[in-house]
This record gives sequence, C-alpha cells and structure tokens, in this order.
Amino acid sequence: MTDTPATPALTIRVGSTVPEIYIDGYQGAQIKDGVLKLNLFSQHLDPATNATCNEVVARLALSIPTLISLYASFGGLLKELGDAGVITIQDGPKPQ
Repeated sequence: MTDTPATPALTIRVGSTVPEIYIDGYQGAQIKDGVLKLNLFSQHLDPATNATCNEVVARLALSIPTLISLYASFGGLLKELGDAGVITIQDGPKPQ
C-alpha cells in the first residue's frame, strides 16, 4: 500500500497546522446546491450520566463529484487493505 495522491500529477503537501481529527462515524447528511454536508462524530463518555454520547467534532462539506471520487478511492483502499490481510471484507446489506 502506498501514499500516492488520487491524481498522480498533483503534489499534495500537508501543512504543519492541519488538525488530525478522529471520528467514530457520521450522523446526518444534508445536500443543498450540489454540496453534501456530513456531521462527523466522536463518542464521548458523559461523566454526569455515565452514558456514551455522540459529539459532532467536524462537518465535512464536499461536492457530488468529489463524493463520487472519494467513494471510488475508498473502494480501492479497502481492496488494498483486504489483499494485505489488514481487514476482512464481508458482504453485508446493500445500501438502499
């Protein structure tokens, strides 16, 4: 597995101030004017109730063409991880 950019002709540089945000999933999606917005959450323990809650830590906004490109890229990444034995890909329910 390599860290090559999706478009090999482009050089991608990561700045020193780019935050790294861990997420457990997404909840809620909105689409308006061709832009998809996803609320990304992380699970936190509420000490007052001792219950786990989902806290939105970022909102991802992307165009539909970018969504399609990411979908294809993630498919390739999952295949690479499966081929390398890092994950086991199982057939699950199909999206509706």
